[in-house]
Amino acid sequence: MNEIRRVLKLAAWRLLVIDLFHTFAVMLSAAIAALILTLLAQRLFGLAIDFPRDWGLLGLLALALAVLGSLTWSLIRRSRGVTVARELDERADLRESLSTALCVERSQDAWARAVIETARDKAMRVDVRRAIPFAAPRVWPVPLALALAMVVLWFAVPTLDLFGALKTRTAKQEEEKRIIAVQTEVKADQQKLDELLQKARVQLDNDDASSEATDQKAPQTPDEVRRAAVKKLTNQVDKLNELRGGEKAKQLEAIKQAMKQLKQPGPGPMEQLSKALQKGDFGAAKEQLEELAKQMAQNSMSPEDKAKAQEQMKKLAAQLDKLAKDRQNLEKQLQQAGLSKEQAQKAASNAQELKKALEENKNLSESEKQELMKNAQAQMAASEQCDGMGEKLGQMAKNMGQEGMSQEGQQAMESLAGQLSDMEMMDKELDAMDAAMGEARRQLAKMGGQCEGSCNGDGDEFAEGSQKQSPWKAGESQNKQGNGLGGPGQAWGGRNRDDTDAPVSIEKVKSPTKQGGGPIIGSRLVQGDQVRGESVAEFSQAVTAATKANTESMDFTQVSRELQGTIKHYFGTLESKSKAKSAAPAEPAKESK
Repeated sequence: MNEIRRVLKLAAWRLLVIDLFHTFAVMLSAAIAALILTLLAQRLFGLAIDFPRDWGLLGLLALALAVLGSLTWSLIRRSRGVTVARELDERADLRESLSTALCVERSQDAWARAVIETARDKAMRVDVRRAIPFAAPRVWPVPLALALAMVVLWFAVPTLDLFGALKTRTAKQEEEKRIIAVQTEVKADQQKLDELLQKARVQLDNDDASSEATDQKAPQTPDEVRRAAVKKLTNQVDKLNELRGGEKAKQLEAIKQAMKQLKQPGPGPMEQLSKALQKGDFGAAKEQLEELAKQMAQNSMSPEDKAKAQEQMKKLAAQLDKLAKDRQNLEKQLQQAGLSKEQAQKAASNAQELKKALEENKNLSESEKQELMKNAQAQMAASEQCDGMGEKLGQMAKNMGQEGMSQEGQQAMESLAGQLSDMEMMDKELDAMDAAMGEARRQLAKMGGQCEGSCNGDGDEFAEGSQKQSPWKAGESQNKQGNGLGGPGQAWGGRNRDDTDAPVSIEKVKSPTKQGGGPIIGSRLVQGDQVRGESVAEFSQAVTAATKANTESMDFTQVSRELQGTIKHYFGTLESKSKAKSAAPAEPAKESK
C-alpha cells in the first residue's frame, strides 16, 4: 500500500494546485467586477476615490483578497483519499483499481489481497504528471476580459456627479488649499515683522489677541484668516504708534532739534564731530570722538591741533550749556496751552510746578494734559542730555594740555562716548520701530486689499481705504505723523538724516528735427483776399476726350488719309498748351490790407 499512497499523495497535490488556479481565476474575476462597479459608482455619484493613491490601494486590496480567498477555499475543499483515487483512476484509465484497493484495504481474504496487489502494480507503472497535468483554467479569459473592460470604462465613462458630491468636495479642497496658502503667507509676514520688532527691542503684548483667539473658533475661510490677521496687525500698528509717540521718541526728537541749533566752533579736529551732532548722527559723532581719543593716546596730534581742539571743546560746551538752559520752546507751548508767562517759566524748569499748573488748568482735556506733559518731560530730558554733554566737553577742555588729555579728561571723554552710544542705540531702535511700523502697515494694506473691504472689526476702515489716497490739504507737518497721504503728517517713513539738497544740474538741448513730406493732420481757414486764377482742369479734360475720339476716328478710317496729318497737328497743339498751363505755378496770394 505504500506505493499506492505515494501515488495518491502526488495526485492530491497536483489536484490542489489545479483547483487553486481555477479558484484564483474566479476570485480575481469577482474582484475586478467589484472594481468595475466601484468605478461606475465613482463616476456616477462622485465618490471620493482619488487616483493613484486610493485606486492603487483598492487594486492591491482586491488582489490580496483574491489570493487569500483562493488559498482558503482550495484548502477547505481539497480532494482526499478515495476522491483522489477515483480521479486518478478516471484520468489514468486504471479501471477503479486504486479506489477499490482503498476500499478493501482492511480485508484479509484472497480476493482483496489480489486486488491490492494488482493496484500496487498499476500504481508503480502509472505516470501521475501525464495523468494529471498542470493546465490553465478554463475561465482564465474571464479576468483578462474584465480587466480590459475596466480600462475601456476608465477612459470612456465621464464623471457625471449626479448628486453634486464631487463638486462640493472639490470646492472644499480648494477652500482648504486657499486657507493653507493664506495661513502660510500670514505666518511668513508675521515672522518678518517679529524680526523687525526684535531689532527694535519691542515686545508687543498679545494677551488680548490670544484671549480672543481662544474664545473664537478656528478660521474656516481664507477671508476669516485675513480678518484675523488684519485685526492682529491693527492692534500691533496701534501699539507701535503709541510707542512711536512715546517718551523715548519725543526725547530723541527734542535732542535732535536742539542739536540742529549748534553752530560750528571753528576749524579744527572736532569739526566733523560737530557736524555729526548737528545732523543728529550720534554714531558718526561717536566714531569721531573715538578717533580723537586715539590720536591723543598716540600723541599724534600737533600742538596747534590740540589748541584748536581745546578751543572747539570750550565753544561746544558753552553752546550745549546754553541749549540746556533754553526753555523758550517749552514755555511757548505752555503759554499756548493757557498758562501765563510767569507760570510757564516756573513750570518749564520744574516738573512738580508743571504738574500742578496742568492740574489747575481747566481748559485742557486729560489727553491734552498728558500730551503736554510728555512733551515737557521730553524737553527736560533733552536739556539734561545737553547739560551732561556740555559738562563733559567742559571737563575735556579743562583737562587738556600740550601733553595730551589727563586722566579726568579721559574719563569725561569715555563718559561722553557712552552717552553718544546710548543715543545712537535709541536712534537705531526708533529706526527699527519705523521699519516695523512700515512693514505692519504694508501687510495691513495688503491683507485689507485682499479682503476687498469685507474685513470687519478693527481693520474695517483700513481695508476699505487701503487702495485709496486721501486728497491733499494744508496742515502742519513738522513733528507730525499720520496714516494717510494728505494733511498733517504724510504717512510713516524713515527719518531724514541730512537736510542738504542733492546736487542737480539742468541742460537745455534742442533736438535736431527735419521737416519732411507727410499726411495732412490738420487744416485751418484764414481771412484774406481771394486768389483768382485760370482753371485748366476742364480744358485739359476736353482736349483729352477730343484727342481720344480723333484717334478712334482715324483707326476706323472715318477721316480721309490726306486730312489726318492736319488733325493730328491740331490736337497735338491743344495737348501741349494744356500741359503747359497745368504745369505753370499759380500766382502768389496778395497780402490782405
